[in-house]
Amino acid sequence: MNLTESELQQGRNFLNSASHHTQEIPTGEIHLLTDLLGISELVELLHDAHRGTESNLEGPLYVPNLLERQLGDRLGIDPEGDTLFLSGRVLNLNGQPITNAVIDVWQPNSKGLYDIQDPSQQPGNFRGRFKTNESGKYIFETVVPIGYKVPVSGPSGELLRLLGRHPWRVAHIHFKVSAPEYTSLTTQIFIAGDPHLDSDTIFAVRSAIIELQKHEAPDELKARNQSKPFYTTEFDFVLKPVIEERQRAEGRGQKEIL
Repeated sequence: MNLTESELQQGRNFLNSASHHTQEIPTGEIHLLTDLLGISELVELLHDAHRGTESNLEGPLYVPNLLERQLGDRLGIDPEGDTLFLSGRVLNLNGQPITNAVIDVWQPNSKGLYDIQDPSQQPGNFRGRFKTNESGKYIFETVVPIGYKVPVSGPSGELLRLLGRHPWRVAHIHFKVSAPEYTSLTTQIFIAGDPHLDSDTIFAVRSAIIELQKHEAPDELKARNQSKPFYTTEFDFVLKPVIEERQRAEGRGQKEIL
């Protein structure tokens, strides 16, 4: 098929509109488009060594230099959300704890909105940085996130409509985990029971799926100082040593030479 000038201009207009910054996607939609086409997840799969916790997409809504919080702190304010206490440990490949590992966390609120998309939220709401204790443990209080639609008013929505695909992301929480002498990890964990676990619109769901346990007994509410039912879950992160990543890189370089 011969590309016409009119068709070429349509393509230019599409890419130009994808680069525009909006309230829904403050960085523009180029990043989102590569996610929706499966290109981003393909790159993750090609470079994930499958040792330690699986890596996954950062997404377009990460904000660096997050506020440092103390273990057990609330990640954000959302009176309508269901409280979730999320805890776990950061470990090495031998199962030993990593002390003072840095964990960046960000997620949407109970309406599926991130702070930078939603003027009603304070900047930094449901974002934070924690450090593990001497046992490698982390814990914080947040709300159960819900699945949400990616923005559909712009070129990304047009692409999905043309492909006959839905715009839903599975309920998830984002993490970046780092420690000296270990390869930094960027990943997501997903909420079991979400209706789109098998059809996440950016193809990101793999094995990091967490089950939530509901607590509603009076003694449990009192122990956690809660006035309504809440949830708990645990997830451990396993980091690979930097030297292993270097060896993999050197191996790739040798193959290229040969």
